[in-house]
Amino acid sequence: MSRPGIIVVDHGTSATKGFLFDKRLEIVATEKIRHTVDRPKPGWVECDATEILTACETVIDKMVEEAHTQSLTIATIGMAFQRSTFLFWRKADGEPAAPAMSWQDSRADGLAKGISEHSGFVQQKTGIPLTGHFGGPKYLHTITNHSNIKDGVEKGDLFFGPLSSFVTHRLTGNHLIDQSIAGRSLLMDIATLQWEDDLLKLFQVRERALPQIVPTSYSFGTVKAGGKAIPLLCVIGDQQASLIGQGRWRKGDVSMNFGTSGSVLVNCGQSSIVVPSLLTNVLYSTAEATHFLLEGTINSIGSLFKWVEGRLEIPHEEIMWDKRCELETEGVLVPGLNGISAPYWTGEFETEVFGLNNDTEPNQFIRAAMESIGFLVHDICHVMKEEAGIETGDIVASGGSSRTPLLQFISDLLDTDLHTTQGKDMTALGVARLAAHSALGQPLDAVTSRDKVFHPIMPASAREKKISAWHNAVRKLSILKD
Repeated sequence: MSRPGIIVVDHGTSATKGFLFDKRLEIVATEKIRHTVDRPKPGWVECDATEILTACETVIDKMVEEAHTQSLTIATIGMAFQRSTFLFWRKADGEPAAPAMSWQDSRADGLAKGISEHSGFVQQKTGIPLTGHFGGPKYLHTITNHSNIKDGVEKGDLFFGPLSSFVTHRLTGNHLIDQSIAGRSLLMDIATLQWEDDLLKLFQVRERALPQIVPTSYSFGTVKAGGKAIPLLCVIGDQQASLIGQGRWRKGDVSMNFGTSGSVLVNCGQSSIVVPSLLTNVLYSTAEATHFLLEGTINSIGSLFKWVEGRLEIPHEEIMWDKRCELETEGVLVPGLNGISAPYWTGEFETEVFGLNNDTEPNQFIRAAMESIGFLVHDICHVMKEEAGIETGDIVASGGSSRTPLLQFISDLLDTDLHTTQGKDMTALGVARLAAHSALGQPLDAVTSRDKVFHPIMPASAREKKISAWHNAVRKLSILKD
C-alpha cells in the first residue's frame, strides 16, 4: 500500500531546495538548485524570477519522481520563501515586467527617508519600520522611475507582489499572498491582516495589482506535477518556518536562524507586540487562529563572509571561516554590505574596520567579521529585553551559518546558554509540520530534539570591553545615537 508523502520547497537567497518527507516527517530525498543574484549598481540587488520559478518546478518534479521510487503518494506541497523580494509581472502571460528586487535591495532607501514623517504611522499600522527594504517603498520607487511600469499598473495590466506570490500564481493560477509574507509589504495592517487604505495611498499602490491575503495554512490551489494535481496547502516566510521547525510553539520561545542572512525571533502567541526598530509579523496562521512573532533581522551573514573572501583574496573553498576564528582580535568590523537592519536600519554603506589594517593577520579580520554578527544579535536582544520585556533565555539556533565559534560568541555576549537542534533544514521541517497538519491532521506541537549546548565562558570584564568597543565603532559611524 502506498504511503503518504509531503513535498517541501525551500527557496532561499542563493538556492532552491526540494525535500520529500514521509508521514513521520523524516527526509527521504532532497534536491538543490543554485541560482544567481545580480548587483547592477551599489545598493541594487536583483534576481531573475523566471529562473527561480523554473528551479521550484524542477525540484517539485524531482521529488515526485523520488516519491514514486519510494512508494509514496504525495498528499500535499508546502513552500517557504525569502520574504522581502518583490516584483511586477504581467497579468496576461505571467511574465516578469522587470527583475525582482531582492530583500537585500536598498534602492528605495532615499525615498523612504523622504517620507520619514510617516514612519511612526507606518510602524504602528504594520509593525514594521519604514525602510526601502520592504514592498511599499520598492513599489513607489519603481513607478516613480519607470513610466512603463506605472502605465502598466494604471491600465490594470500588472500584478505586484513578493516572489512567493509570483511563483504560486504561476504554479496554481491563483493570485494569493500569505499573511507572514504580506507583513513585509508595509501595506498590511497588522491588526486586521488586510490591505490598509492609508498605506496604499502613501505608497500610491493600486489594490487591484495586489494579491489576496490568506492564512499561511490555506488551500492555495493545485500544482500539476507527475501527471497529477497536488494541493498546495502551506506558503510561509522562511524564518517563520525555521522557528516552527525548531519546535518553538510556546509564547516566549526564542530561536535564532543563521544562513545567508539571520534572524532572532520570539513567539508572541496570539497577541502582536509592536516595538520600534524591530519587526512584528505573523508567525503562522490558520482559518481558526493567528500566531505572531517579534523579530530582529541581520542582513549579512553568509554574504558577509563572501565579501570577506574578496577582501582578503581567499578562494571560496579555502575560506572555512569557522576554522579561522580561533585567534582573538581587538579589532571591530561594521558590516555595510546590504546595510544594517535591526535595530539600526541603515542603507548600504562601505564596510568599516577599526583596529584592523593590511598588516592584520587575515584570521583576525575573519574573526572580527564573525563577531559583528554576534554584536548585532546582542543589540537586538537588548532591545527585546528593554522595550518588550522579553528575556532571551532558552535559545535554540539553527541554519547553515550556525557554527561553533559564532554560537559560542553569542552565548558569551548574552551570558546565557544556547542550544542547537539535531538535524539540519529546520525551515523545511517547519513547512512539513504545517503541511502535514493541513493534509493529514497531524498535531502542531511536535518537539525538536536538541543537540549541542553552549555555555557562556567569557569573563564579564572581557564581555563589557568587547561590547563597548563595538558601540564606540557604530557611534563613530553615526549608526548608534547616544
